[in-house]
Parts: sequence; structure tokens; C-alpha cells
Amino acid sequence: MAPSGNRRRTKRIANDNPLYGDLFRGELESRGEDIPASGVYQRHPDEPEPHEPAEPEEEVSFWKSLNGWHLATCTIFLLFAAFLYWLAISMWVPQDMHDIAGYTDKGAARDLTAILRNANGGEVVFTEAEINRYLRDTCRMRQTGVMAIISHSEGVALRIHDGYCEFIIDRLIGSNLHQTTSVYLTFHRVTERGRQTVRMDISGGEPMLGGSPRGGRIGCVDFPQQYMRMLQPPLETLTTCYRDFFNTIREHGYFPTFTKGGNGRDSTVLLTPMNSFS
Repeated sequence: MAPSGNRRRTKRIANDNPLYGDLFRGELESRGEDIPASGVYQRHPDEPEPHEPAEPEEEVSFWKSLNGWHLATCTIFLLFAAFLYWLAISMWVPQDMHDIAGYTDKGAARDLTAILRNANGGEVVFTEAEINRYLRDTCRMRQTGVMAIISHSEGVALRIHDGYCEFIIDRLIGSNLHQTTSVYLTFHRVTERGRQTVRMDISGGEPMLGGSPRGGRIGCVDFPQQYMRMLQPPLETLTTCYRDFFNTIREHGYFPTFTKGGNGRDSTVLLTPMNSFS
């Protein structure tokens, strides 16, 4: 009798009260549905069929998604961004002015205006060092506008090239940051109304890419002629400061010829009266 009683008790536990409980029993009782004897949940006829889980999409690698056009576009963009970065940095790198004769030395300056006036229309030769010493002792430029808050003029200089000259303005930003801006000047003999005269152009050196004349430099970067016309007002102010000097040049019709030095020779400008070319 004992063994058979044990078997009936085991069967009742398996059918009516599973040993580990029923996962769905509480849910079915709350919904008022019949609980199957097996303890396994059976779907109601009105209940919609569950959706099968969607298969995960295959992940596409970033490098596989790139094609030739994407690579070309990215390359062009990176090159353009690198060019703009180089341009911005180079504009704030001042050009080396230690090779300009007379700009940093302590030599005595000659009175170029008096020398030109005493020449009485004859040829006159000035060296690069003489011009820059004269500018050092007589030119006092002052920064105006918004930039006057953080910058002031450190000095001006003239660098002589073959056939043209370069007028340079050196500014000091803050306490020790130098920034240079320069303009190229070329002089031509022209005939207007039957009379020879001198015309000055803001240009010099070899043309830039596309044939545009070089107008000057901001930092170490060359800029086209049309962008450097912004320095025309300072040039006009300079002629006003040296009114006697330039009036003498106009009076005798002097034409400047620039020659770059080398091998121990100084860079010079030769002032020749226009009537000697007739």
C-alpha cells in the first residue's frame, strides 16, 4: 500500500502543482482562461499569431561603402582644408627683414632730400642702405582704426629688386608678434598729350598663376595686384610726408631704375631725368 500511495502523490504533483511552478499560471488565472493540465500555455483562438523575430541585417563596413567618387570628394576637401590652413599660418609669418640693408644697422643717415635738391636735375644714385636709414630716422607711421588697440607700426623699409622695389610695413601685434605687409612698385615711362611722364604700378616680379600680376605680400604669401590696392592710401600718405622730396622728382622728371646688388655690390636706385631719354 505504501508504494502505490507514493505513486499517486507523485502524479498529482506533476499534473496539478508542478514542482517548479507554472510560468504562465498567474497570467491565465488573471484572464479567466482555463489552465491546461499539462501546465503548457495554449494560444486563444482570437489571439493573433506572434511575429517571428526579423533576421538581423548584415552590417556594412564603412570602407566597403566608399566608392571612387566618395574618395575623390574626400581627398579634394582635405587638400583644400590643408591649403587654407597653410595660407592662414603663412600670412602671420613675417618675412625676414634682416637682409634689407640699413634697416637694422645703426649707421648715420644722409639727408636724401638735400642731396636730390643740390643735384639740380642731374643723375643721382641712392643705395638701399641710405634709403632705409633715412626712412628709419624720418618716417613716423602711426596705426589708426580698430587695430590701433592691439598693434602699432614698428617701421618701414624699402627692398630693391631688379626692375622694381618693395615697400614694406612692419607692425607689432601685442608685445612681440611681428606682421609684415608689402607692396611691389614698378615705374614706366609713358607719353601723355605728347609729353613723357612716369607712371607707377602696384606690381612686380613674375606673374602669378593665371597671369595675374603680383601686387605684394602679406606675411610670406604673394597676393595679386587687385588685393594689394588696399595699401595705396599709406603710399599716398608717404608722399605727403616727403613732399619736398617727391616735388623735386616731379620737377625734374626723374625716372627710377632699380638694380639688385650681389657679390659685394649694393642694391641701388638710379634717378635719371626724363629729358635724357629723348
